[in-house]
Amino acid sequence: MSDGLDIAWLLLCSFLVFMMQAGFLCLETGLVRTKNSINVAIKNIVDLCLSGLVFWLFGYGLMFGASHAGWIGTDDFLFGEGASAHSICVFFFQCMFCSTSATIVCGAVAERMRFLAYVFSTLMMVAFIYPVTGHWAWGGLPTGEATGWLARMGFIDFAGSTVVHGVGGWVALAAVLRLGARRGRFDVEGFVLQGGNVPLASLGVILLWFGWFGFNGGSASKLDETVPLILLNTFIAAGCGGLAAMFFGYVRLGYPAALDLLNGVIGGLVAITASCHLQSPPMSALIGGGGGVVVVLGSAWLERLRIDDAVGAIPAHLFAGIWGTLAVALFAPVSAFAQTGGRLEQLWVQGLGVLVIGAYAFSVSFGLLWLIGRFYRLRVDAESEQAGLNVAEHGATTEILDLLMEMDSQRRQGDFSNPVRVEPHTEVGQIALQYNHVLQRVNEEIQKREDVLNALTASEGRKTAILDAVLDCIITIDHEGRVLEFNPAAARTLGCSRRSAIGRTMAELMIPSERREGFLQALRSGFVIEGRFLLDQRTQTILQRVDGESFPAEVGITQVLCGRHPEYTLHVRDVTRQREIQRRLHQLAHYDALTGLSNRHFFRNSLSFYLMAEAPRQVAVLFLDLDRFKNVNDTLGHPAGDQLLLEVAGRLRACVRSDDLLARWGGDEFIVALLGVESQAAVEQKAGQILRELEAPHRISERSVRSPASIGIAFYPEGGGTPELLIRNADLALYQAKKAGRNNFRVFCDDMAHLLTERLEQENDLREALENEEFELFYQPQILIDTGELIGLEALIRWRRPGQGLVLPSVFIPVLEETGLIDSVGEWVLRAACRQHVAWGEQGLNPPRIAVNISGRQFLQAGFSGVVSRILEEQRTLSASLQLEITETILTRDTVHCIETLRNLRGLGLEIALDDFGTGYSSLNYLKRFPIDVIKLDRSFVSECHLKEEDAAICAAIISLGRSLGLKTVAEGVEEPAQLDFLRREGCLAYQGYLFSPPRSPQETTELLSARACEEVPSFDVIDDFASSSIGP
Repeated sequence: MSDGLDIAWLLLCSFLVFMMQAGFLCLETGLVRTKNSINVAIKNIVDLCLSGLVFWLFGYGLMFGASHAGWIGTDDFLFGEGASAHSICVFFFQCMFCSTSATIVCGAVAERMRFLAYVFSTLMMVAFIYPVTGHWAWGGLPTGEATGWLARMGFIDFAGSTVVHGVGGWVALAAVLRLGARRGRFDVEGFVLQGGNVPLASLGVILLWFGWFGFNGGSASKLDETVPLILLNTFIAAGCGGLAAMFFGYVRLGYPAALDLLNGVIGGLVAITASCHLQSPPMSALIGGGGGVVVVLGSAWLERLRIDDAVGAIPAHLFAGIWGTLAVALFAPVSAFAQTGGRLEQLWVQGLGVLVIGAYAFSVSFGLLWLIGRFYRLRVDAESEQAGLNVAEHGATTEILDLLMEMDSQRRQGDFSNPVRVEPHTEVGQIALQYNHVLQRVNEEIQKREDVLNALTASEGRKTAILDAVLDCIITIDHEGRVLEFNPAAARTLGCSRRSAIGRTMAELMIPSERREGFLQALRSGFVIEGRFLLDQRTQTILQRVDGESFPAEVGITQVLCGRHPEYTLHVRDVTRQREIQRRLHQLAHYDALTGLSNRHFFRNSLSFYLMAEAPRQVAVLFLDLDRFKNVNDTLGHPAGDQLLLEVAGRLRACVRSDDLLARWGGDEFIVALLGVESQAAVEQKAGQILRELEAPHRISERSVRSPASIGIAFYPEGGGTPELLIRNADLALYQAKKAGRNNFRVFCDDMAHLLTERLEQENDLREALENEEFELFYQPQILIDTGELIGLEALIRWRRPGQGLVLPSVFIPVLEETGLIDSVGEWVLRAACRQHVAWGEQGLNPPRIAVNISGRQFLQAGFSGVVSRILEEQRTLSASLQLEITETILTRDTVHCIETLRNLRGLGLEIALDDFGTGYSSLNYLKRFPIDVIKLDRSFVSECHLKEEDAAICAAIISLGRSLGLKTVAEGVEEPAQLDFLRREGCLAYQGYLFSPPRSPQETTELLSARACEEVPSFDVIDDFASSSIGP
């Protein structure tokens, strides 16, 4: 009777454990995305079939057969023939354990492992890993005599915290590491790929909980008085595990996460499984709760390591299993440790068991997966992963997938004119119906916007025609080219009166002889033949004045239909002065004013163009620094230093070929790029020649002066694949050359790379600086030149670096741009400036407009105007309180996008300033094409505008240009009264610089505003009116 009851109990528990397979299927399919759920379900069923078959063939024999030295079983293969009923029950029960261990892997590797690869991994686990480790811990279990070597040492794992769940977890960890993370899983910090059906997953946990009573209860092998306590401990541990995980996760995240609760229940069950027959209920609660906490901590740890476990199987089974196995020695009664003799001894045995089983399971699975991967790809390709494994591996589709594919087809084709198919009376059909409604509304809005854009284009055309009529020569001719109308501007430009011009042909009047035939041919065609004269287009050409002098001109032609024959209006603009200014600005922007050598910007661009060639030859970059140049300046004066730099530049020109690149980097630094060098020896020979040439005496101020130098060399591609890397590494080598005694050269090698450590530390500190609010804004006043009134504040960022004090932006802004942090910091600056303006306003200080510098990367990002609008709304700041400063180089990148963004910003009511004008490409077209309000004179021109005629001419030209175009001008870097006097004479509107005030902290700026509170700070409208009166028409 007792035997029959035990057999019935084992069978019942086996069926309960079998039901756990349904729990795993529900749990894992619910926690993955729906596009992969069918694949996960099929893998669950397949691993159940495979594990059962393999365990019957030889797994049971390897695990429970006659032991060979405690390491492996040697009989009972093809189990069943001649076996007793009780043995068959034991087999069936243990077979379910094997299937449970195999199923754990399925969830962890979900959504990316190929089907056959998973089949191989399941066979690997149930054939070579689970039976072997199971024999070590449970060998001889059916007979009641411990034969496994761990079992003989006293290792306790009652129902498989390590043997079943730990082994499954180790194999899952190896597989996850071999496969890598799912695509997009860690692209964004804190992003989680959400499961498709959490209620189904919750049902799976309930089924697992219920089946676990058989899992632990059946491990007693018979129905006796210990079973109720086992079941009670199991129930208590599961509940405590779920609650502990949920509340611990709540404290960590601020909300109760469903996955924490579900895996916490499983973690509590896994943890108590090793010792549920030995523990008291209070200890079971402690072990189960600890298992839940371990699951949450383990999940967070895997997240930090970027290890992607799709369903949290590794922390729930592996980490909780380790905890539960060690908890045997920590909480079970000492009387249970008869074989080891004490708690510490038992803890050593438990730890040893965890270690050796884990090492074997992980190493074997990792190695076999690597071996399989050599012949068969383990992971699905990117396209299959994107589409989902339901379709990619099983051809299974759903209504929602069909709808998504149809919507994606519309996206790829860019055609939204046709609605998607609607299946009535289904949820997916309702989604499709609403999507069609959205499409209809979007198409209506697009049409409206096109209408508005067309109206805006027409309006812009009329405004341009009016502007051209005021500024340009306006000449109207008939279809034969005879002059009909001739405005005063044309008379001044061509040097003839209107009376003498009327009736003459356009070709005779102002077209050079060599271009007349082309002009007449274009006239006969109605200016539609491709050439220098085209209807409704502005083209560049050469015209001539009455006295025969040629001049560059920009010509636009419009047609007016009057009677039988058309008339043509020519808008002619003399661009002689603009071209000269452009040429001069280009010279100043790309060449060193003292030596005439290229500057660093032009050098870097030229080297970049060379390296972008299809097959660039080897390049050597030589970074050169004069060793005792400061002594020359200090003893002979700066004029002598300038003369020495000229002498050095001349000798360097003589040392390099015409095809090589030579530039003055700054101060007493020069840089050379030897293009197409043959060998390192040739470069070193050239470096030696340069050192000898420079060391030879120079005759400076009637004195013999020597200028030895040090050189750092970096080779392409060994010393860097980009101009920035080559220059940086050559600079590192130069530093080593100076350390070695100067007047020599050094070639960059990898050992010098440690010098970058400080830079990397700076990058890390900058990331923390944004989080720790270490950035501050200082404010430099902008002053009306004529009245001395405060009209604006430029916000300038500073970094208060712990242990180093205040760091200037020139040190860390380049690092922010390289690392991409400039976007986040840029938004912080906007928010901080707006917040400060509002704060001053609330204090009754009537603050002026604040100017904020915008980086090129930040300005060019999609939706930048929306970001600004959102910040203004968040901070409750008036748009008139803010001015955005951009550099002219930004406008050369994406003209259409720049115009659209600037118009959006102007539409918000913001003022736009063009910063550092004249230092970049300086195309005057920008000022006409782009909606700019203010141009700022760069400090490089202002600093010597009162001393050098060249700088004075540039400043005067820019101020005059701004006046002509109706733009306000602000000068930067004004430090001396003579500079201010010059700017006042030339009609500059405002200035900023140390002459009035350096950048001030918020507190100092508040004091400045308070001190001026009694003065009437001009409103923005007043400033604009003042600027208009200063600028003129």
